[in-house]
Amino acid sequence: MEIKNNPVGRLHNILREANAHKETSITQDVWMAVLDAPHGDMGSLLRLIAEVIHLQEQAKQALKEWVEGDQTIYLAPFHKLDQVFAKIDLSSRWSHSKQYLDETTLSALAFGSHLLESKYGTYQLTAEQTIEFIEKLEQLMRDCMNSNLPEPLQKLFHTNLDSLRQALIRYKISGIEGLEAEVDRVIGAMSRYSADIRDQTDETSKGFMKSVFEIIANLNESIQLAETAVKLTGPSFIALLPLLQ
Repeated sequence: MEIKNNPVGRLHNILREANAHKETSITQDVWMAVLDAPHGDMGSLLRLIAEVIHLQEQAKQALKEWVEGDQTIYLAPFHKLDQVFAKIDLSSRWSHSKQYLDETTLSALAFGSHLLESKYGTYQLTAEQTIEFIEKLEQLMRDCMNSNLPEPLQKLFHTNLDSLRQALIRYKISGIEGLEAEVDRVIGAMSRYSADIRDQTDETSKGFMKSVFEIIANLNESIQLAETAVKLTGPSFIALLPLLQ
């Protein structure tokens, strides 16, 4: 599934996926599955739901900004969508929320997403690709804990690998902006420790670190940004290049 570059499209994808769940499901289980929340981690789930609510507001504002003329038909779905989260009870049956996600409402969101595509551009990073990146990051996190790196560097790599993993989990909600910001932050964090990283002589540790930098580079290359966005090939990414040697 392609993750859209505009907030209406991302909201539509999330709600369409949620709507596919059976009415007899428990609301908590539905949102955990749709938002890829860690099983049993209620704190993470609530934060992700809060981000979806924020995405809904972003979607509404985007339509108000870009739709010329009568906006009524494009904003109409939000009257029902507001009800999905107005009195959310995670322990209730999914049917209480699903009733507001009828086909008319979801189709209207799809039309809004189509209209905004020309404004936001498109890029290719699918849900399947994000899962592949997440799996690679999780393996690198395990490798990090078993590495011979000094404890400060081990903590640096593990923390930043996990933050990238979390950003990819949230990618279907936050879109390119959130992921781009996190990649930039990680590059900056790594660059500040460049001297310590270069001082490592253990071949296994050097191989591990190279794998980390390569996945950051691969993630960068996999994000085909819209013309209005800035590619991650500027100074922040260049700062990592000496560490790839």
